[in-house]
Amino acid sequence: MEPKLKLVFVDDCVFQQAMMKMLIKRMEIFDLYFTCNDGAELIDRLVDSDFLPEICILDLHMPHMGGIATAHEISARFPDINVFGYTASGDEEEIEDFKRNGAVHIFSKTNPRSMLDQIYLWTNGTDPFDENTSCPI
Repeated sequence: MEPKLKLVFVDDCVFQQAMMKMLIKRMEIFDLYFTCNDGAELIDRLVDSDFLPEICILDLHMPHMGGIATAHEISARFPDINVFGYTASGDEEEIEDFKRNGAVHIFSKTNPRSMLDQIYLWTNGTDPFDENTSCPI
């Protein structure tokens, strides 16, 4: 069995956090180290942590420190963490700004299972955005 991918999830919505915990537990390919309510909390936890996750999924709109500012901070201070955005926003300018600030890809909140499948594929060197790619999970 391959080692689980270390992941953190950041969203100010308790429902989204609970849903993500449930999905990750069922998939058994990720190890969810912790969740946070906003980017400021995440940065504090990363600074104080003895480990760094491989994957960070960030909500775009959060209080105190939103996804764009958090992606920028992670890219500058923790460049080995792969940042993925997660949003209900359809604002193309915001999404492009998220990418410019370090997010590998931005996913819609409409299908979190598909997002996790695609992140898994991406970490294994497969292009998840190729329509001919299927997920082996």
